[in-house]
Amino acid sequence: MTKSNSINVGSMQNSQIQQDTTNSTQKLQQSDFDSDIREFLQSFIPEISKIADEPTARLLSADAETIARQMDSPSPKKSVIKECLSSIRNVLEGAAGSVLASHLPAVCSLLACL
Repeated sequence: MTKSNSINVGSMQNSQIQQDTTNSTQKLQQSDFDSDIREFLQSFIPEISKIADEPTARLLSADAETIARQMDSPSPKKSVIKECLSSIRNVLEGAAGSVLASHLPAVCSLLACL
């Protein structure tokens, strides 16, 4: 008897697949996005004041505060959070020598969760 299993996935994130299994289990651990974003903001916001370029500092501050307000909302809009994180990432990518550049991996990780 020939068995054929086929899966075509166009796009999948944070998912698991099992096919033709017996007595199998899976466990998917995901980080808590809410606590991760709050932790990021807690470390990022105080460091914005270290930026000498005032317009850049205002932009980063506005994005960070918008994310914080969304996180405090009863139904945060992920699209707004994603857009603000993308804006922050763009600024940080141009600030490779800046003290804030150390936050770039966290921003990329958070964006991947959205």
